[in-house]
Amino acid sequence: MDKQKVNRIKPDIQMLPLLESDLPVLVNWAKDEKTLIQWCGPVFDFPLTIEQLQPYFRESVKTNPQRFIFKAVINDKIAGMSELGAISQKHETASLCRIFVDESFRGQGIADLLISNVLEFGFKKLNLTRIELNVYTYNIPAYKCYEKLGFQREGLKRKITKYKNEYWDGYVYGLLREDWEELKRQTSNVKCET
Repeated sequence: MDKQKVNRIKPDIQMLPLLESDLPVLVNWAKDEKTLIQWCGPVFDFPLTIEQLQPYFRESVKTNPQRFIFKAVINDKIAGMSELGAISQKHETASLCRIFVDESFRGQGIADLLISNVLEFGFKKLNLTRIELNVYTYNIPAYKCYEKLGFQREGLKRKITKYKNEYWDGYVYGLLREDWEELKRQTSNVKCET
């Protein structure tokens, strides 16, 4: 992926590839174990460290990577990030994951910009047919955002993550390219409340 700007959504927001030098920002976002698990699932251990993130990041800069990581930048500050991972060119599928918006930028529509950018990249640049995601059932603002952007709830996974003494369930959502294209024709600038 070019190190150049991926897409400029509006004059004050840039969508760029995440750089290794950005990893300390991600570490700072993981302020507690619950936040880390909600953001990344059970992929990383708390406390999050640069050492945990480096192999994850390096997968995104290999030749023919199976993940692309994007950041939203406002006034030279990282406002959020998202990933398109588990990319299968053979099956034309991928997974939207690790969506996070910095607390100081929430409520400004950053999540929908990040997700819209990733969808555009996946469906147009990578020629994917399907993009899916998993979201915890208690994360209502997140799954409402996904639904506004065209994702359809396809299933429920029970007790997929244990946090302390409780289990979290998760929904599976999917979006097909033809549904995304139809939604783009019908609407423009869908805004989420996350």
